[in-house]
Order: sequence, then structure tokens, then C-alpha cells
Amino acid sequence: MGFGDLLQHVGDTGKFQIFMIILGSFLNMQLSPHDFMDNFVAAIPAHHCYVSLLDNLSSEANITMNMTTEALLKVSIPMGPDQKPEPCHRFRQTQWQLLDPDVSPSNNTELQTEPCLDGWTYDHSVFTSTIITEWDLVCDYQSFKYLEQAISLAGHLVGIAINVIFGRKPLVVCCCLIYGLLGTCCAVVPTFALFCALRFIMSASVTTLQCTVSILVLEVISLKWYPAVVALFGLTLSTGHALLGGLAYVFRDWHKLQLGIALPFLLVSLFIWWVPESVRWLMATGRTKRAVKELQRIAYFNGKKDVAQSLTIEEELGTVKCMIIIELTECLSVFSHRFSLVFSFFGFMMDIEHFGKDMFLVQFLQGITDFPCKVIAYFIVRHVKRRPSVAFLQFVLGSSILVNIFVPKEHNMHLFIFLVGRASFAALTVTYMAFTNELSPTIIRSTLQSSFGFAQKLSSIFSVLTLKTRDYFVHLPMILCGTIPIVALVFLCYLPETFSHPLLDTIQEMEDKFRNKRPGEKQSKILLETTGC
Repeated sequence: MGFGDLLQHVGDTGKFQIFMIILGSFLNMQLSPHDFMDNFVAAIPAHHCYVSLLDNLSSEANITMNMTTEALLKVSIPMGPDQKPEPCHRFRQTQWQLLDPDVSPSNNTELQTEPCLDGWTYDHSVFTSTIITEWDLVCDYQSFKYLEQAISLAGHLVGIAINVIFGRKPLVVCCCLIYGLLGTCCAVVPTFALFCALRFIMSASVTTLQCTVSILVLEVISLKWYPAVVALFGLTLSTGHALLGGLAYVFRDWHKLQLGIALPFLLVSLFIWWVPESVRWLMATGRTKRAVKELQRIAYFNGKKDVAQSLTIEEELGTVKCMIIIELTECLSVFSHRFSLVFSFFGFMMDIEHFGKDMFLVQFLQGITDFPCKVIAYFIVRHVKRRPSVAFLQFVLGSSILVNIFVPKEHNMHLFIFLVGRASFAALTVTYMAFTNELSPTIIRSTLQSSFGFAQKLSSIFSVLTLKTRDYFVHLPMILCGTIPIVALVFLCYLPETFSHPLLDTIQEMEDKFRNKRPGEKQSKILLETTGC
């Protein structure tokens, strides 16, 4: 019998599956804030050079005692075009004459200035502390913010390599512990370099979890639950985005926000420890004896003790030779397609300061906007073919980014169009999750998902670095983020349609499905004595 038939006997819609879905959904929700928490942890507050007059009034008490803060700033720091103190320069000498209303602003342009030699004073009205204020990553050091984001995203590439080598369950347990422990340490690190190093390792663990958790759950559920679970996982990602806005609003200190996101992983690791290894993966790799034990655990958990006792092994699975799952053109198509999607999305998601004055509200709206879209995506996965649905959503994503270039940032339409693009990507993630899992057989599903994840993480690094090109041409990042996904639509032509196809276990099954060959022999040799199969 095939694995689907075998899973039905031990229970494919029982308490075990419900437990796995709940646990996987909770962990998925915890993963989504990791990359985007930099919007708050690394937020750049308003700042100006440190002014000694404001902190040491006794030095010139007879002059400064009755003066306002605004007046002291005016004589100490040059004002910018917006009539706010310049963030990176101060006057070499106190310019008392600027208090005279008869002094023309044009006479002040040649006053000597210098960099902020004594540090900066920050506005703590929004954030009490960020890594920017912690280590003074402003002015000449502002690029260190983008460097930290790039280092953190580069850690995802290491996680992908680890995911290719090892199995399912051990990685999930270890990565939960690593993220929880290092995330806690990250909240108290004394140096910026150590902070970057810890974020690098944490990103590696996040990628491993993202690639493995959904596979671990999808491989033990019934086919009829597949669209609902894929949509639910998409919703939990959106819930994580919305909760990030709420957590950041409550915890304005980056140390507390970091702890609030890291500590739940330690709790989840206790539950994951009990979860059995993926039976599909064990069978596909020839570890039949252990697969029987795990199937017995599932049967007992689902209340089918008689079925658990009747499981036997006729013979071990034959060795599965390493073959190519899809033709090279198809692999490259998925790789390139994934790269383009994440590049466009990540580029403007990592820069939400430009999409509204209230960062917390924008972050919350992003998550809430996803909910109806991912509910709609459930029906798309259930009733619409994969390629046309992906193409339409991808076109909407790219178009919304390009259109927003011509809409003033102060206009409410700017935020609305941004949310339309965000919503299209939300539905796209659900559809694409179903698409890529259907393209991959169990034997190398984790490896292929990791390869596709490599494209995703590589594109996120480039997209963050692309934001720096705003210094040369203000609209260049959005032009690239909007154009690339539209151009990448051509890669869909090289991918097979997988609508209504169940998850494949072997490479031979994939060949039979997509190449119209005679179905190969079934792989499973695990039998049920009571059924006579």
C-alpha cells in the first residue's frame, strides 16, 4: 500500500495531526518577526549633536539660566531646511548673535561647523532605546545599520546548508533552543560586533525552522486538509507580523523586545522534543524499522492501539538513487522566480518608515491586511491552477510598487497601494508554498526547499543593500523592486502545473506524474496484518 493509505490506517485526521498543526502554527507565528524586527530594534530616532549647554547650565549660568532649550539649540547647532537641528554637525563656537531677530539667515551660511565630536542626543519619545542609540550608529556610521541587516540575512544562507545535511525533527529541536538562548544573550550583548555575530547564527536557525516545520506537518496530514493547513500557516505568519507591531508598541526598549521574541522558543522546544520524526522521510531514506515505531506512536496517539500492534515489515525499502527531481531549466526557473518575489517584497518591507508616520500602526496593518487575502488564498489553492494564480498575484505586487512611486507619501493612497501590494504577496506566499511542495518528492523535499530558500535569502540581502541606492536616486530601489517580479513572470512558463496533485514520495512518482509515464512500483513495504494488504 502507498503511504497515503498507510497513514489513513494509523489516522491522518486525528488528535496527533491537530496537535502538530497547532504546534507548527504557533512556531510559524514566532518565526515571522525575526527579520522585520529590525524596523524597530534598529530604528533611527531624531538626533542632534550633544550640546554641553543643555546639560551643564552652571557653566554660563548668568546667560543660560532663563533660556529655553530651543534657543540653546539655535546658538549651538545649525538648522536644516526644515528648521530642525542638523543631525551631524554643530557650530565650532556658540553663536549668541543668532538670538538677535535682526540677524538674517543668509548671514549664517558661512559659520564654521564641525562633526559631533562629543556624541549625540536622541529623541526618546518613540523608542527609549534602539541599537542605533546604544552604539551611536548615525551620520558617518549610519551604513552600519544596513550592514547589520545584511549580516543577519547572510546567516540564512548557512541555515540552508545545514538543512540540506540533516533530517527533520533534530534540526527543529536544536534550532529552537539555539534561537531562544542566543536571542536572550543578544538582548544583553556589550558590543555591536557581537550583536551582529549572534544575529547571524539566529538567522541560520530561523531558516532551518522555516524550511522544516511546514514540511514536518504537511507530511503527516490528510490530502483533504492540505489547502487548509497551507492557508493556516500563511495566516500565522501574518499574525506574527501584526503581533510584532503590538510588541514593539509595548516594549519601546530594544532589549525587552528582543527578549519578548526569543524566550517563547525555549518553551516550544519542550513540545517539539516529543514530536516523532517524519515517517515519509524515514521511509523514503530506507529507515523502515524506525518508521514503524513512529507510525505506532501516531496510532496510539490517535486512539488506534489495535492498528499500532498490527504494523509489521515485509522487507526494507530499496536504496533510492540520487536523481534530479526536475529538469535543470525547471530548477533554475523556481530559483529565479523565488529570487524576484522576495527581492521586491523585502525591499519595501524593510523600510516601513517611508510608508507612514506611525510605524507601529503600519506594521500592525500589514499583518491584519493579510488575513482576508490568505483566506481567499485557501480557495485559490483549492480551486485554481497554480501557474495562472501565481502570475496574477505577482503582477499585482510589482505594479503596486511601481504605481506608488508617483503617489505623494503624505497621501493616504500611498499607504493603501502599499497594503494592496502587501496583500497580493500574502496570498502569493500561500499559493507558492503549495506549489513548491507539490513539485518536490519526500526524498529530497527538504533539500529542494532549502535550495529555493537560498534564492529567497540571497535576494533579501540584495534588497536591503539596494535601499542604500536611494542616496543616488531616490526612486531607484522601488523601480527595481517593482520591475523585477514582472519581468520574472517569464520563468513560470518552464514550471509544470501541479494543481490537485498529492505530495510525491519518490522521484519515480514525480517522473510518472509530470512526464506521463507508466506508474512505477509502490515504495512502501510496511504492512498491516489485520487488513491483509
